[in-house]
Amino acid sequence: MPNPAPRERAAAAIRANILEGRFGPGEFLPGQRELARLCGVAFNTVGEALKVLEAEGLIEVIPRRGSRVLRPASSVTVRWRADGRVLPAGLSTLGAGTDRTVERRHASEEVAGALLGQAGMTVQLRRSILEHDGTPWAVRDLYLPASVVDSARVLASPEYVDEIQVLTEHGFGETGHLSHWSARPATAEEAQLLKSGGSPVHIVRRISFCEDRPVCCELMTIRADRVVLSRSGGSVPSTYKSP
Repeated sequence: MPNPAPRERAAAAIRANILEGRFGPGEFLPGQRELARLCGVAFNTVGEALKVLEAEGLIEVIPRRGSRVLRPASSVTVRWRADGRVLPAGLSTLGAGTDRTVERRHASEEVAGALLGQAGMTVQLRRSILEHDGTPWAVRDLYLPASVVDSARVLASPEYVDEIQVLTEHGFGETGHLSHWSARPATAEEAQLLKSGGSPVHIVRRISFCEDRPVCCELMTIRADRVVLSRSGGSVPSTYKSP
């Protein structure tokens, strides 16, 4: 296998020191010249390595002050419900999220197939970053056929709306769904959005149907290193209170 680039070697060395507790949460790392000496790389290489660690959420680079170690991202318990939706424990909605993106684009083969269309079909993407304790735990991508958005124009707005309610109000109420959970390595884009450093991700794909027509495809990309999955089922008396 090829040797890692100097930037990756330096990032790995600094990361190891952080994870082993040599640099604790809230502490500033040594200056870049000292880090360059410790890692055996050039001064500019350390700057690139720090950018990698900042993207992972391990440090924050503060201009004219240095690089401060962040506390580890806390875990979040999520439930995969019987209706195929993923929600943090104790919540009834995902909420608005941050860094919302709404745009029309050409669908990937996966999304087009889920929507029973042709690869490259026009879809509306509604993306949001879901956070817990100030750090991303998932990226939610909701894809809708252009024909559905043309009927429910509010879905083309960047403002937060309850898509389920909007679809129901415009005659696209859900009559069935298909949900699938899988895991794989993160792509470079996913690692950047999730500040995960490339750790594996869970993918939950949920297709919503109105009669025989798929009206949306939701993709949840979840940080595997942060999420504790909880799923329960059964039939109990209505007076029973779940512990």
